[in-house]
Amino acid sequence: MKKVNVYKIISIVAFVVLLFILILPQKYNINKKQKAEECIRNMKIIYDGIQRYMEERQEDFTGSARDLMRMNYIKKTFECPENGVGDKYYMHGDFESGEIIVTCPHVEKFHDHKLPESILE
Repeated sequence: MKKVNVYKIISIVAFVVLLFILILPQKYNINKKQKAEECIRNMKIIYDGIQRYMEERQEDFTGSARDLMRMNYIKKTFECPENGVGDKYYMHGDFESGEIIVTCPHVEKFHDHKLPESILE
């Protein structure tokens, strides 16, 4: 009787470990997708802040997210969630052409960290 219980416990533990191993990669991919979505959301907020800055001031924007925050065009500064501290976005706005560039510092490594074309039109 005791051997049967031990085998049942070992089987259950093995089954749980197998499930964990199968689910772990899916969890990792979801986390990666969430970080990309957060990065794009951050860039969209910065993009909108630069757009409002240029409309109100009728001039180019050259600065940082901290500058936009100080002038109340965004509520806080943003960093790419992929690596954390110090990962500032590159940003520039050309008033004459209306072109606004907001780029993730990790776009070469994470190709999905780009603003969609629909936003840029």
